[in-house]
Amino acid sequence: MNNQQDTLIDTENPNPEGTRPRALNILLILSAVYIVMSFSATLQAIMGGPLTQVQLETETADFYGSISELRDQGIGQEFTDMAETMIETSFYINNEVFYLYNTLRLMELLIGAISIVLMFQLKKVGFHIYIVYSLLPIITTYITLPQELILTASIIVLVLIAALFALLYGSKLKYMK
Repeated sequence: MNNQQDTLIDTENPNPEGTRPRALNILLILSAVYIVMSFSATLQAIMGGPLTQVQLETETADFYGSISELRDQGIGQEFTDMAETMIETSFYINNEVFYLYNTLRLMELLIGAISIVLMFQLKKVGFHIYIVYSLLPIITTYITLPQELILTASIIVLVLIAALFALLYGSKLKYMK
């Protein structure tokens, strides 16, 4: 009888030792690297402040050149319009909402870091916080940008990436408590 109970317990808890599966470790490491690099870059941006108009124009000059080349090659108007909107978005963020955008970004990354730590400790609440963290870039976009600068394609990409990682982490929920 005791043997049957042990077997039943083992099938209910696929990870009785409380160790993280290798795939979860890889996901956590990838997410941690992204969060640390993004946090560092955002912190440096805040400390450096917004770019001057000359710096901003210098950085976007190559991009404008690429747009011209694409038009000359007959690449679709929609693609070049998207590229121009991305440049306008860069100018808007730099000139109008620089500190708001980057502060929201820092808060987003801190929430992501908390979720990673909790999942590292095999706590399910970390996954739920990660879901919120995955939606924050979309929320930040709608808070900081006017509607005409929000590209549907960028929102779709954010949703797809969030869904992919949510599915990958969600498949490891059985190892979390």
